[in-house]
Amino acid sequence: MPKIVSARVILTAPGRNFTRLKIECDDGTTGVGDATLNGRELAVAAYLSDHVVPCLIGRDAHRIEDIWQRAPIGAAAR
Repeated sequence: MPKIVSARVILTAPGRNFTRLKIECDDGTTGVGDATLNGRELAVAAYLSDHVVPCLIGRDAHRIEDIWQRAPIGAAAR
């Protein structure tokens, strides 16, 4: 099973800010997700970098539900 080896926050600004999270696995698989919250892009980026990314490293990338339930994002959404 592929393990997550890195995750980084990407801020873009083509007229307004967008927040993206890029995840890379040890088998070369990558994925990009949107995390934009209008007007709060920098706060979201800081939260992802400081709290979510550390929880992702080393996890099995196929266990999406497990990641959602255990990461700070899953707990906050409930």
